[in-house]
Amino acid sequence: MRELLAFLPYAFRTARRARMRSWLTIAGATIAMALFAFVRTVDDGVTTLAERADQPVLVVFQDSRFCPLTSELPLRYERAITDVPGVAAVLPTLVFINSCRSNLDLVTLHGVTGQQLDELYDLEVLQGSIADWRARSDAALVGERLAERRGIRVGERVRLSEVDVHVAGIIRGEAAGIANLAFVHLDQLALARKRQGSATQFLVKLDQTADPEAIAQAIDEKFRTDEARTDTKNMQAFVAAAIAEVAQVVEFARWLGYLAVLVVALVLANTVFISAQSRAAEMGVLETIGLRKPALMGLIAAEGIGLGLVGGVLGTGLVLGVLFLHPVTLGVEGYGIDLAPGWRTAAHSLLAALLTGTVASLPPAIAVARRPLHLGVKDE
Repeated sequence: MRELLAFLPYAFRTARRARMRSWLTIAGATIAMALFAFVRTVDDGVTTLAERADQPVLVVFQDSRFCPLTSELPLRYERAITDVPGVAAVLPTLVFINSCRSNLDLVTLHGVTGQQLDELYDLEVLQGSIADWRARSDAALVGERLAERRGIRVGERVRLSEVDVHVAGIIRGEAAGIANLAFVHLDQLALARKRQGSATQFLVKLDQTADPEAIAQAIDEKFRTDEARTDTKNMQAFVAAAIAEVAQVVEFARWLGYLAVLVVALVLANTVFISAQSRAAEMGVLETIGLRKPALMGLIAAEGIGLGLVGGVLGTGLVLGVLFLHPVTLGVEGYGIDLAPGWRTAAHSLLAALLTGTVASLPPAIAVARRPLHLGVKDE
């Protein structure tokens, strides 16, 4: 190992010797690893949203409606749902989003009643207070991601979609979608949207011993012949249905990321092979003066691994830097998929770059090691 480390400056000078070839290889690796890091970021965002949706809460939505803007349930359903055995709390929610389509400027408003908010959500107040929100009928509690994207501060008066609100607090929560929505008072949003007496959905918190499937069936059966039939799912299934199309696109994009890594491997292998061929005489001389075959293979592989790692660092750093400076959230039917790369994304990308460089360098290194010594010396 010490012998190989002593030759690393030689490998660096070798890469510099063919600068154009090395820079083009690094550029290709950078672009491919940036694509891989971006796909990993989107994939992690979908996974995180799905994990946060795993909670003992049912969502009562209007049957056969695909968008929150089209669901309309009478508020009187709240009392009937509360009477179902196993139900601990019910939160009627009037939802307004700026677009049901996939978009990068998601604004979701949840009109809720002040006294029942704490029963369904475990919120951490980063700035401001929930008491101030309850005290004002025009106040809003804004999720930290939405506040970051819009530059919202506590005490300001802002316009969110079609509603003017006073920002009473910035909040954080573990439930799905909390970071990208704003809680406003139900009456205020109902008046602005002309939806008095109705809700988009009911969030139902269950007792610890309750059977979610049985309660969901009981709720749907209760309103089967009412003015608006319901479709009740657990929160995880509801979120999964909302982001199903995006999840399929991400699944396809994941294969594009793997394909990009494969292309990088081929480019690196070609670069290292050409470099090794052009230095066959040098390799023969090094072997003649005592450099053993394993060290010779390591010397050849060091160039490919180094180029791959440089490309991986640049590509990953580019994606992380852009998304850190310009936060992006992909909105789908009121739920936000945060493109927020973290240490896990960076680790996966750099590990992929290291493995790609190593695997790509093995065939040229093995070819050099298997070449008879007299052929290299003869080239000299």
